[in-house]
Amino acid sequence: MKKALIIFGYTILGLVIVGVGIYLYIFRSQEIDLTYIPKEFTYCGKQIWGKDKEYKEIITWLKQNKVGWKFSYVTYVPRQVYHYPSFVVNVLEGAVVVSYKTDYGYPQYIKTINHDLKLTCVKSS
Repeated sequence: MKKALIIFGYTILGLVIVGVGIYLYIFRSQEIDLTYIPKEFTYCGKQIWGKDKEYKEIITWLKQNKVGWKFSYVTYVPRQVYHYPSFVVNVLEGAVVVSYKTDYGYPQYIKTINHDLKLTCVKSS
């Protein structure tokens, strides 16, 4: 009986260690791959690219914040979206979500951060 309890205890301990390892691996801080950033986005109903202020703003922000992302399985409601068929940036209040096409599918990453990116489209007169 005592031997069975010891085996059971070590089995539980082993499972806990493996579970914690898997959790830490999946939810580790990650770096987004900037090579997938497209040359244009659809933003606020128009195409932006190159010298457009909105395009430069999001590209600069992504380059300055390429580390510290977490893998996410959650689907977020679109708020302020920079869209390209293979790359999407969803700007939320207090977070930014990035998803892009890789050889392994469309991984999604979130960075919880206070940012100064726009949350609504601004109409120009």
